[in-house]
Amino acid sequence: MTTPDLHDTGTTPTLAPDMERRLLRTAGFGGVGAALAWMGQPVLVTLTAASGAPDSPAWADIEASRWTGVIEVVIFTAIGISTLVFVLATWQLLRARAGAASVAQQVGLVGGVVSGVAWLVVASESFRLYTSIGAGLPDLTDDPELQRLALEGTFLDITGGIVLFAVGFTLWTVLLVTTARRAGVVGRPSAVVAGLSLLAPVAGLAQPFSSPWWAVSSMLCLLVLGCAFLVRSRR
Repeated sequence: MTTPDLHDTGTTPTLAPDMERRLLRTAGFGGVGAALAWMGQPVLVTLTAASGAPDSPAWADIEASRWTGVIEVVIFTAIGISTLVFVLATWQLLRARAGAASVAQQVGLVGGVVSGVAWLVVASESFRLYTSIGAGLPDLTDDPELQRLALEGTFLDITGGIVLFAVGFTLWTVLLVTTARRAGVVGRPSAVVAGLSLLAPVAGLAQPFSSPWWAVSSMLCLLVLGCAFLVRSRR
């Protein structure tokens, strides 16, 4: 079977050079875009802390920073969409070079897709407070401590979404350092960076009740691979 973008070599399909460059560029922009969007979150946290907002807010604190929800949903949605673009474009490159996908490879793909969707879940959880349903919290109780307890449930859900991203992206990264490396989709230096990024989730598992700092390693992986793909697309 042939398409305008594939040449039949009799073994595994290969992409036409212009299509390969397009996919490399798309994957590159996805990886870099996800990392750059993520960098907006620590900036937002820093600005919020500088404004004197408490670490454990009550409803009055949420209401006083209503634009925070809008900014967060934009940031997290951008991370999720960019991650999906990176994963799906890289998958197309891999399939063109490696042929039919094994079940293990498809599990890696599902992990990559889940990692992108997880950020969309985080965006939804972040914005739910800034809806009419969230605004009804003071009608249920005017006790700040009970409000903090209810809000803590949302913050736990957001953290759960970040953990889901880490689990999914770990599966995807394993695919990158194995099959994608053998197929030549990922170069050796990029594979080394991706492999080292796998150490962070392991370290996170060894430190219960620590902050989810290990998500940073995945973003660095996206940034490095995204830049590598963009450089290759210009050759």
